[in-house]
Amino acid sequence: MTAPITWKDDSDCKHHGALEVTTDLGDIIDCQACGFLHVVPLPSPETQRRLYEEQFYQEDKTDYLNNSQEDANWLNLMFDLRLERIAKLLNGAEAPRILDIGCGPGDFLAACKARGWDGAGIEPSPVATEFCQDRDLDVRQGFFNAETAQQLGQFDAIHMSEVLEHVADPTAVLNAAHDILAKNGVLAVSTPNDFNPFQDALVREKDFKKWWVVPDHHLNYFSFDSLESLLSKTGFAPTVRTTNFPMEMFLLMGQDYTADPTLGRQMHGWRKSFDLTLAAMETGALEAYYDSLAAAGLGRLAIIFAKKI
Repeated sequence: MTAPITWKDDSDCKHHGALEVTTDLGDIIDCQACGFLHVVPLPSPETQRRLYEEQFYQEDKTDYLNNSQEDANWLNLMFDLRLERIAKLLNGAEAPRILDIGCGPGDFLAACKARGWDGAGIEPSPVATEFCQDRDLDVRQGFFNAETAQQLGQFDAIHMSEVLEHVADPTAVLNAAHDILAKNGVLAVSTPNDFNPFQDALVREKDFKKWWVVPDHHLNYFSFDSLESLLSKTGFAPTVRTTNFPMEMFLLMGQDYTADPTLGRQMHGWRKSFDLTLAAMETGALEAYYDSLAAAGLGRLAIIFAKKI
C-alpha cells in the first residue's frame, strides 16, 4: 500500500502552460516558466522525504536492487560508455574525483572504482545506501541540495542518472551541482525521454494510455531539447547527447510489456543481448547507433554531457 500523497500550494511559482495530461494526482503541463513538462501541484518536501526514505525500495521497487546484480555485465557496459565520454571531456585527467547523485544500487560508482577513479555518492534511500556500503562504496545517505552539496566538497565530474524527473525543483539541484563542480568540470545527466515520437505513435495509432506518466514518482518530463535548455540556464554548456535502447520499439512490434512485468523482464533481456553483442565488436557501432537516435530525438533516455561554464 502506497503512502498517501499530499501536495503543496505552488501558486507562488507562477506555473503556466498547455495542459498535457490530467491524472488523479495532478495535471501535467508544458510549463512555460520552467521550460519542461511537470506535474502541478508539486509534492511537499515531507511527501518527498517519506517516498524516498521509507517507501521507494521498501514497497514500490522491491526487486530493483537485486535485479541490478543480475544485470551487472550490462550495467557495467552502459556506465563504462558514460565514463569514456566523461574521460574525454576531462582531457584524460588521472583519477578524477566524481560524485554520483542518487546512487541506487551503486553500479555507476562500481564502474568508477574499477577504473581507479575517486568516486563518492549521495542517496536518499537508507536501504539503497546500505546496499551500496555493503559493496564497499563511498555513499552517504541524504538528499542532494544546496546544504548537503557544500558538505561533500568539490568534484571534477558529477553524474546523475534518472534523478531530475523525481525532484520538485530540478533547477535548484543543478545549481547546487554547479557550485561544487570544478572549473571546466563535467556534468553527465540522464532522464527518461518522454512524450517522444514512438510513444506518440502508440497513443495515437494503438490506443495506448500514456503509461510513462507516473506523477507519484515522476514529477518532471524531459526531452533532449528541454533538458539541454535547462542545463544551459543553470550554467552548463551541453556538449554531447546520446541515448540507450528505445524500449518502445518492442511495443510497436506488438510486445506489450506495459501490461505484463514478466514480458517486460524478457524484453529487457533482449535489449541487453543487443547492447552486449554489438559492443563486443569494438567498432564503435553501438555508440554511433545511439548517438544517431539521439540526434533524431529518439531513444529511451535523454543522456546529456555538459561542461561547467
